[in-house]
Amino acid sequence: MSLRVRLNFLITLLFISLFISSSFYIIANARNSVQHEVESTAELALNLIQIAFSSATLESDENEQKQLIKKLSELDETRHLHIDIYNSNDVLVPIEEFTSLNATSAPDWFVKLVQPPPTEIRHWIYNPAIPPTGILIRADPADEIDENWVEVRGVLAFLLIFIVLANSMLYLVIGKYLAPIDIILSGLSDIQKGNYQLELPRFRLPELDRISQQFNHMAKVLSESKAKNQSLTQRSLEIQEEERRHLAQELHDELGQTIAAIKAVAAAIMNNQKSDENHIKSSVKTIIEYSDHIYQVAKNMMHRLRPSVLDEFGLIKALQTMIDDWNSRQDDIFCHFSFSDIPDGLSESLNINLFRIIQESLTNALRHSSATNVLVTMNKVTESGSDYIILKIQDDGIGIDKENMVMGLGLSGMKKRVGMNNGSFELTSESKCGIDINIRIPLNS
Repeated sequence: MSLRVRLNFLITLLFISLFISSSFYIIANARNSVQHEVESTAELALNLIQIAFSSATLESDENEQKQLIKKLSELDETRHLHIDIYNSNDVLVPIEEFTSLNATSAPDWFVKLVQPPPTEIRHWIYNPAIPPTGILIRADPADEIDENWVEVRGVLAFLLIFIVLANSMLYLVIGKYLAPIDIILSGLSDIQKGNYQLELPRFRLPELDRISQQFNHMAKVLSESKAKNQSLTQRSLEIQEEERRHLAQELHDELGQTIAAIKAVAAAIMNNQKSDENHIKSSVKTIIEYSDHIYQVAKNMMHRLRPSVLDEFGLIKALQTMIDDWNSRQDDIFCHFSFSDIPDGLSESLNINLFRIIQESLTNALRHSSATNVLVTMNKVTESGSDYIILKIQDDGIGIDKENMVMGLGLSGMKKRVGMNNGSFELTSESKCGIDINIRIPLNS
């Protein structure tokens, strides 16, 4: 069920509840009005009759009293009332139900809802001049019910027409203002398919317009991220190919030539049947030197692929070895390394990521910073019951202009390694003031 239909369904239920409650209220008022009207009319008629019989002229004039009683008995029916006159010889027999309600124009259900309880007033008139006379006044609500039915029917009809028109208008208005949702859903479908160049138009509703602007911003960021990822992927592939080319060249230049030399020495020994002992020893020594060279080349290649000291002695020893080796090969820049309370048994992922982050930082400092000093500190801290590794890397180089900074493959790789361990990465720098990198990684992630 669409949002438009759901909203209209809820509004329809609200209107129906309003109509039902209004109907009950109107009918209840109509019932009270009918009852009050007929009772008031009956009371008024009785009071008027009593006043008429209590006047001085009627009390002294027997003929006038008889004439008044005759006129009252001749009244067949007045509005809301039935008046019957009885003398002392007649038996007063009350009428159980009024037949006049059958002539009302109101429907039966309305009559049953608003018809008041039967109202009858009996009164005897005693006067020495005439026999005792009984007066029976019975209220007839038929006329009042008809009048209230006309009013209630008009109000309910107006209310019903208003509800139908208002509901129809709201359905159209909701459809008009929610139409942009289909455009947004279509845009999201295009985003899912990889079309990040899509841009949504402006909308009238402020909420939908903000969604449109945020959608456009998201599409722009995704487009930039896609382009950046493509560039980084291409650069990563280039580095992989470069590394493979370097390894292939090193295998060819170092291992290939050395193995060929060993083979040549061995062949010379085998072909020279008159070789003396000194010549054989010299050849064996040459083979041993070539074998040592092959071992050293293989060891360097394995260290480049993965430092074995990291698996053998742990993170701190591997970092110390790597930094000492790095310092020994540099003349114009020096790295200071300090640590405290770093636990043993860190996960393999955390060990290799911290090692590669520091390694990449030293490479960047050497290539781009023009710094003379690099400070690397790594500590364990405890906050709110959780342990964290805090890694800080600082240099005194030329820094980076953050407005024109482009995060290359090195920094992006460092940031991704931190993200792999649910950590936070923050880089701050000012021109001529060096670079500060602050990394925070939870140990219990």
